Amino acid sequence: MKIRVVIKRPFGNVEIEGESLDEIISSLETFPEWLATIDGLVIGPDIVPSETKMMLSGLIEFSPEGPLIIVPKDKLTNKEAIGLILYSYDPNSIEPKEVGHLLSLSGRPATGFGSRLSEMRREGLALKNGGGYRLTILGKKWVDDLISKITK
Repeated sequence: MKIRVVIKRPFGNVEIEGESLDEIISSLETFPEWLATIDGLVIGPDIVPSETKMMLSGLIEFSPEGPLIIVPKDKLTNKEAIGLILYSYDPNSIEPKEVGHLLSLSGRPATGFGSRLSEMRREGLALKNGGGYRLTILGKKWVDDLISKITK
């Protein structure tokens, strides 16, 4: 009997397969070591340009899971938090379920984020690119203004 464990990562799924539970456990014991290597190679330290990281310093913490919002909830709406997440992924798009996951990891309720993405799309702040979303030029300006407002 084959046993398979699937672990979701920002870049995709990592699958561990073995013939027995002991074999899976043995593989999982070395998991943190090789996961850090995979993350470093696939995600890479330069996935987010350094100037963007500097701009978002104090607002977002970049983790292996992705960008996490560290601004207190009372200082930032969920729509603004989504804007910061999309901004940190620019020029790449991000799938809605990943946005919800990052909001949840940031300690923000992920309910209603789909409505906020649709709202941002209607307002011209975001556009749907395949299965994901990314900011428009107007959306980038909106987030630039937001960053200036928050960091003052």
